[in-house]
Amino acid sequence: MAVQCKVQGVSIRGDTADDLQLAAYGLHQCSSGLRAMSSRLLVSAVLACAAFTATRFVAFVTAPATPSPPLRRHSAVALAARGGGEFDISDADIQTFYQSLLTGNGGDPPKGTVLSELVVKFFHGEFTPQGFKRYSGLWKGPPPGNIGKKDIAVGVQGLIAQMKNPMFVTKGGVGYGVDETQKVEDDGKGWVWLAAEMSPGGLALELFKSVPYGKRALLVAQQSNVDELFSKVNWDVALGNIEKTFGGPQIKQR
Repeated sequence: MAVQCKVQGVSIRGDTADDLQLAAYGLHQCSSGLRAMSSRLLVSAVLACAAFTATRFVAFVTAPATPSPPLRRHSAVALAARGGGEFDISDADIQTFYQSLLTGNGGDPPKGTVLSELVVKFFHGEFTPQGFKRYSGLWKGPPPGNIGKKDIAVGVQGLIAQMKNPMFVTKGGVGYGVDETQKVEDDGKGWVWLAAEMSPGGLALELFKSVPYGKRALLVAQQSNVDELFSKVNWDVALGNIEKTFGGPQIKQR
């Protein structure tokens, strides 16, 4: 006679009670094994998911940020580094400045002008390796005792000699407002300049062999042909240059 029963919702049939007992035991063991396997699979899945998440998090934290592209400097900044741009002096500008001076009759600057007195003050004397020794004797005039045409003529000859072969040259060139370490004594263009600058003792004259940016450029000549300038110089133009800043912002001159 067949015997039937249910174990964990599963119907079991057998010929004897012993058969049913063995079948029930086997079903129980199988069910336990499946539950254990399911638990292990679940744990493995959870661990795998956690490991994957941790890896992504570490990658997110440690991944180097994409470097930002370097900022491009504005062209005006780059120009300022080499002298301001808008104040640059070209070879054509120098030639124009030179030609403007060759519109006179040469000779010496008129007596009683600021320019003639400056020429006497800075070029009537002796140039030595130790410096310039200004003339300290009696002015020839006329009238004697005062700066006159004779004294101006001596000063102009001293200026011509120094422009041909300057003993003391001030550094310039490159551009307006550049650092002193960037300036040069000779820019190689062959020009020699006479320029004025305000000093504690008043206006002072200096010679340059590079563009005198930011100074009051008065005269310029090719060092190899200084005589051409003085044979045709227009002293009125040179005098007017005292009021102008060359290669720099215009500042009211005093």
